[in-house]
Amino acid sequence: MLENKTQDQEMVSLESLADLTGFPVKMIKEELFNSEAAQEKVSLDELRKAMVSYIDATMLEEANS
Repeated sequence: MLENKTQDQEMVSLESLADLTGFPVKMIKEELFNSEAAQEKVSLDELRKAMVSYIDATMLEEANS
């Protein structure tokens, strides 16, 4: 899942993430990165930030319901 380091950052393949989670790549791009045009590989830091933002947004959604 983790690729070679690029400028001291580990890169994550969205295809590998999709395989591990069972979610399609398209859904990961739309839900985490709000775009179908997201890169095929993202840094681990970018992935963490996107996941935290998604969790925060969905928790706020549920709290407002």
